[in-house]
Amino acid sequence: MNLELSIAKRYLFSKKSTNAINIISLVSGLAMLFGTLSLILILSVFNGLEDLVKSLYTVFYPDIAITATKGKTIEITDKLKQQLNNIDYIDAYSFSLEENALLEYGDRQHLSLVRGVDEQYFKVVQPFDTFMIEGKRILKSDSINYCILGIGVAQKLGLNTEQAFQPLAIYMPNKGSASFASMENAFRKSYINTAGAFAVSDEFDSRFTFVPLDFFQQLTGNPHQSTQISIRLTDNNQSDAVINTLKEKLGNTYTIKSRYQQNEVLYKILKSEKWITFSILVLIMIIASFNIIGALSMLVLEKKKDIATLTALGIRKNSIVRIFVLEGILMSMAGATIGMVLGLLLCYLQQTIGLVAMPGSSFLVKYYPVKVSLFDIAAVTFVVLLISVLAAYLPAKKAANAVEKEYLDYLS
Repeated sequence: MNLELSIAKRYLFSKKSTNAINIISLVSGLAMLFGTLSLILILSVFNGLEDLVKSLYTVFYPDIAITATKGKTIEITDKLKQQLNNIDYIDAYSFSLEENALLEYGDRQHLSLVRGVDEQYFKVVQPFDTFMIEGKRILKSDSINYCILGIGVAQKLGLNTEQAFQPLAIYMPNKGSASFASMENAFRKSYINTAGAFAVSDEFDSRFTFVPLDFFQQLTGNPHQSTQISIRLTDNNQSDAVINTLKEKLGNTYTIKSRYQQNEVLYKILKSEKWITFSILVLIMIIASFNIIGALSMLVLEKKKDIATLTALGIRKNSIVRIFVLEGILMSMAGATIGMVLGLLLCYLQQTIGLVAMPGSSFLVKYYPVKVSLFDIAAVTFVVLLISVLAAYLPAKKAANAVEKEYLDYLS
C-alpha cells in the first residue's frame, strides 16, 4: 500500500503534459471544496436552529406533561401531590389551567389563550426570565393579581405593560348561566393588573397570557382543577424511567408525554429538513464527481507507459487499481479538507462575532445560530470518501484491464 500511495502522490503533484488534465483536476478539487464547505455550514446552521427552537419551546412545553385521558381537567388533590413528591428525578412540578378568553383594554379586544399557573411554574420553566422584555415576572404581590402578556397580545390591545393606566378585563363564558340574553349573564368578568410582557416567537407572543392559577380557577368556575401538570426533571436522561413510574402510580386516567412527544411533528420536521437538504447537496457532489472520472481517465491515457513499466516490474492489476483509486481519493480529500477547515472557521466566526444576521426584529438572537456536531463532520467525511472511491474506481479498473492488451506494447 505504501508503494501505491507514493505513486498516487507523485501523480497528484507532478506536472501533466496535457494542460486540460490540470484544469479538470483543479475543478474536481474545487467542487469537493465547495461541496464540503456547504455541507458543514448548512448542517451546523440546522443544528443551531434546532437548538434555538427547542430552547424557545421549553417555555411552553415542560420535560414531562400530564393531562387527563378523559375530559379536560385534572382534580388537584393532596394524594396526587404526594404521589408526585415520592417520585425520583422530579425537580419541580406545577399545575396549570388553560382556556381561551376574551381580553379587553380600553376600546380594544383580543382573544387570547390564558394560562393560569401556580407559584412553581417558573421553577419548571426556568429560562422564562430571559424572554421578558418589559416589566417584571410577577403574578402575585401582596394579594394583588398580575398578568404577563405576550408582546403580540399587548400590541393588539394597544397596551404598554409598564405604563398601564387601567387594569385588563378578562371575559370567560359563564357555564352556570341559564340565559345568554345579555353580556352580564353570558360571561364572567374579572380585572387584573399587568406586570410585564415576554417575547419568544410570533407563534406564542400573539396567543398567550399568564395569570395566577387561583385567580383563573375562580374566573372559570373550576376550583381545584388544572388542565395540565408540568414537570421538570433533575436529569433529562431519566425521562423514560420517570414516565414509566408515573404510569404505574397514576394509572390509565392520565396521559403522560415527554417533551419530544408533545412536539413530535415539529422535531420530525426539523430532522427531515436537515437530512433532505443534506441529501440534495450530496447529489450535487455526486454530479460534480464526474470531473474526477474525467480527470483520472485522461491521466490513465497519459500514464500508459508508466503503467506498462510498473506491470513489467511485477506490479499486479489490483495494485494498478489501488494507485488510481488513491489518486482520486487524494484529489477529492485535498479539496474536502480545505473546505472543512474553511467551514469550521466560518462557524467559529459566526458563533463569536456574528457574520450573518438573523432577518426580522422579533428574534431574541441577532445572528444565525450555529452548532458544529462531530457526527456531522464524520458523516461528511464518509460521504466524500465514498464518492471519491466510486468515482475513481471506474477509470482505475479500466486502466488495469487494459494493461495486458495494450500497455505492454510500450516495452517492445
